[in-house]
Amino acid sequence: MPPKKKGIQEPKVDVPEGDPAAGRIIFDANCSACHAFSGDAKSASAPMLGGLMGRKAGSTEFAYSKAFKKAGFEWNDKFLFAFINNPGKMVPGNRMAFAGIQDEQQRADLIAYISEQ
Repeated sequence: MPPKKKGIQEPKVDVPEGDPAAGRIIFDANCSACHAFSGDAKSASAPMLGGLMGRKAGSTEFAYSKAFKKAGFEWNDKFLFAFINNPGKMVPGNRMAFAGIQDEQQRADLIAYISEQ
């Protein structure tokens, strides 16, 4: 029997093609109150999102929850698609106070925008 992998497994989802311009509007309306793409991480209320894709979850300078530090995955479109849908379900015990975005196209647009930053 193969060894059990640690951390959260990659979600089995299909991510639609997104529109970065539409994603910026969604980011400004839903994310920008807490998140930015650069700045002073020590005084931020949420992690910086610049260069997010390919980065290990919970690995940048920020006071992450234990749940995020142990999540054990690298951000990609599938992880972000599932996380934005329901952050509390994707990483139980995380501190992000956000119910999520259920609309698949809006999530895809947001991911397209974040991926360009």
